[in-house]
Amino acid sequence: MKRRRDPRYQKLLNSKRWKETKAIVWRRAEGLCERCAAQGFIRAGVDCHHIIPIESCKTVEEMERLCFDPNNIQLLCVPCHQEVHRLMGKNTTANRKKRRDESMERWIEHLKNLGNNE
Repeated sequence: MKRRRDPRYQKLLNSKRWKETKAIVWRRAEGLCERCAAQGFIRAGVDCHHIIPIESCKTVEEMERLCFDPNNIQLLCVPCHQEVHRLMGKNTTANRKKRRDESMERWIEHLKNLGNNE
């Protein structure tokens, strides 16, 4: 089951500023996977990867700062992107439970905010 992104993060990824930031990263990397290039291989980059995960941030301001910081982004090929996420432990049972708990907390907060607006 694919997990849903934090809606605040998704909004940042749909912005014009994100498209501009990605363009900066692509130019810097000259379209090549930065991880492969560091190992002496030439492979096209496909995905922009945030080194410090945006969804780990507590505030929208912090999310914006990290999301649009080219120094927090790597251009990666698909295999490298998958490997980086594997190494980050994204798919461990403990991390899946933590993400579910965080998602539930955001949902509860959302419901509380709806109740406060009535």
